[in-house]
Amino acid sequence: MLDTIIALDTRWVLAALLLAIDIWSIGLIIRSRADRRETLLWIGVVLLVPVFGCIFWYALGPKPVARSS
Repeated sequence: MLDTIIALDTRWVLAALLLAIDIWSIGLIIRSRADRRETLLWIGVVLLVPVFGCIFWYALGPKPVARSS
């Protein structure tokens, strides 16, 4: 019984962490220099393949625009 509770808690923590990373990645994608079509494509990749989508975008995607003060 205790093993089931611990496994359930671990899954929830990992799911919450993955959700936070996806939201962060999507925010960076929206702020990037990419055109609308490329932005939507990257968001789709991140949503459909969450872990690898974030890694691929970080490695291959356009970088966010630096904010000016």
